[in-house]
Amino acid sequence: MKCYMCDANATTREHVPPKSFFPKGHRGNLVTVPSCVTHNHDQSQDIEYVRNIIAGFYGTNVQAEQTFEVAKRSFDRSPALFYRTFGDFETIVVDGEETGAFRFDLERVKSVIRPIANAIHFNDYGETYADKWNVFLSSLKSWEDFAGQPNQWDPFRNLLGTIQFVAKPVPQPAIFTYAVHEMPDGLVYELVFYGAFRIHCFGPRPGRAPAA
Repeated sequence: MKCYMCDANATTREHVPPKSFFPKGHRGNLVTVPSCVTHNHDQSQDIEYVRNIIAGFYGTNVQAEQTFEVAKRSFDRSPALFYRTFGDFETIVVDGEETGAFRFDLERVKSVIRPIANAIHFNDYGETYADKWNVFLSSLKSWEDFAGQPNQWDPFRNLLGTIQFVAKPVPQPAIFTYAVHEMPDGLVYELVFYGAFRIHCFGPRPGRAPAA
């Protein structure tokens, strides 16, 4: 069997999302796809980084708190790891509650989310996705949002909010859910982590050029 990411023979299985996103007690019946060794990223530092910042996001659920507890133990062992993740952390108030803001490494996040979208596509359609997903972190807030200033991405967020997505069955919905919107020439995935952190991935249908 071929790998979900390339034409190499699969010798292992990749969890979707990676297994480290799932706290103990929520690892039953997880979805996996065939993977070569090169594209099995379950234990990569990039995945750890993305899991930590999503699990620590304001408004996520108790399962995110459980996941973030694991991250905090890592931070206790390595203050340098905490600094690399939340180096410019700043205390702010959101809806009357004190929380924090920090900068995301967007390219690092996208490098983890694209394989997740590829794996979902492989699982849904039985074929490798040859194009490159565009990734939009819909839940990500900017400094303009906190300052009450207009955000250039708000019209796009509003547009995504009008799309009718079809939800897909998942084994652990408290951790991860996804839905898809199919167009004649394109696909849009809506990924939701820990009940709150929303990401959209969109690209052309396999074998089709992007819509004009």
